Amino acid sequence: MPLIKKAPGLVTLEVKIEEPVKELLEDYARFIDSTPDHVVNIVIKKNLWRDQDYRKWREDRRGKNAEAPKPIAQGRG
Repeated sequence: MPLIKKAPGLVTLEVKIEEPVKELLEDYARFIDSTPDHVVNIVIKKNLWRDQDYRKWREDRRGKNAEAPKPIAQGRG
């Protein structure tokens, strides 16, 4: 097993943020000597995961999806 995990894939997402938020983001990225992309990813992960209502909602949805009947695969031949 490797000691270092593969970096997660990145995708492009266009969002609009307020000017003061942009300045905070860029300033904080400079403060930690990182990129705004990295800061956004970490902030979103940490803050959304702290939301207990969201976590419960997410688990409920995953449970419902797991219980849904799966379509029967049609064999060829």
